Amino acid sequence: MSTSENEAVSTPRQPALERFSDGLQHAIQAVIGARSKPPRLFRSLLNGTLLGHPLHPAITDIPVGAWVLAAIFDIIWLIAPAFSAWAAQGAFVTVIVGLIGAVLAAVTGLADWSDTYGGERRVGLYHAGLNVLAVVLYLVSFLLRLPEGARENVAAAILGFLGLIAVLAAAYFGGDLVFVKGTNINHTAWEAGNEEYEAVMPLDEVAENKLYRVMVGGVPVVLLRQGLQLYAISATCSHAGGPLDEGTLTGDVVECPWHGSRFCMRDGRVLTGPATVAAPRYDVRVRNEQIEIKRRES
Repeated sequence: MSTSENEAVSTPRQPALERFSDGLQHAIQAVIGARSKPPRLFRSLLNGTLLGHPLHPAITDIPVGAWVLAAIFDIIWLIAPAFSAWAAQGAFVTVIVGLIGAVLAAVTGLADWSDTYGGERRVGLYHAGLNVLAVVLYLVSFLLRLPEGARENVAAAILGFLGLIAVLAAAYFGGDLVFVKGTNINHTAWEAGNEEYEAVMPLDEVAENKLYRVMVGGVPVVLLRQGLQLYAISATCSHAGGPLDEGTLTGDVVECPWHGSRFCMRDGRVLTGPATVAAPRYDVRVRNEQIEIKRRES
């Protein structure tokens, strides 16, 4: 048996779920322009960069809230159908609102999920699958209500209850992504830095337009010199913790090597998603030919 045949036999085949996730992520990244040239406005819009806050969790409140109301209206109608035609109408409207919100939540959620990997990617897929199930159930529920002019339908109500169970189960996995896996949290939130200036390196060792990684109060900071100006921001990408000092520098903008988030070195502003939170900024001064840095007060 040849070496190549041995390698083919010994190389484990990627699980079907992983192959599916790879293909889906590549497709999503192509659609949202994740690998296109900056500024990648469509991707930044979906991520919430323009708002300074992740967009997906804000939108998910719409379908969850609407469908909880739909369940309440359905229960009212089932208890007293003769006196609650208004409840049937309310359920019909809130099911529609939930479906519209679910579409928006799915688009933004898939954009966020396209940057995940490993365990968080699998949990995100379970989260998405349950939400798809919920949408299908509510869509059928909506269609069953139509022939009667938005009046109540017992089968439609039952499907709505099942849909609510599915979306609440999906919300559980969504919470696991954030609170257990740390997906889309601000990875610089707990950086304390140093309130006093700390010498990091001699000025004459710092070349222009080159990124340097230094430590300030135990926190990694990326340093840049341009002419007489010195800039410093956190070296940790707020999106997923990527090392900005290993990123690409264009003018005074650094691009994270992991997912392409772009930050302005002058003030830490995030210019391109998937990051939504600005990088902490550090004050820089030169004293006795030594560069000194401290964390800027918020």
